[in-house]
Amino acid sequence: MPAGRRLAGPPSRCWTSFEAPTAPGGRARNVRTLLIACYLGLFAWQFAWHALLPEPAGSGNWLLATLLALPLLLPAGGVLRAQHAGMTWGAFLVVLYFLVGVMEAWSNPPQRFAALVQVALVAGYVLAAGVLSRRDPPGPG
Repeated sequence: MPAGRRLAGPPSRCWTSFEAPTAPGGRARNVRTLLIACYLGLFAWQFAWHALLPEPAGSGNWLLATLLALPLLLPAGGVLRAQHAGMTWGAFLVVLYFLVGVMEAWSNPPQRFAALVQVALVAGYVLAAGVLSRRDPPGPG
């Protein structure tokens, strides 16, 4: 066959740097671990930041911490099972925590470190959810 010519047929599938392999021991397990760790970390961080950190970095208010952590329980089942719909709803929800974190980091210097931790947890979750959703597109229906 002359150089430069290809055989007719379907193009081969090659992995890009953003797609995780489906092998159980591959990067998919690491990305899923990152997703769950960031989500549970964000849940725990609400209590650590708003209830446990002393003034001025935290508020010492358990009611506020509970009210801020409760919405994270809504998609928790789907997130922990790494289901596409659960990860998507979780991503929609954590964007609100990203906005709060950026706003607090910008406007409240005593709480800047705590707010940036929250922003980092959200960024890790969204990154992991994006990688996993590219690997497993939603099925029909």
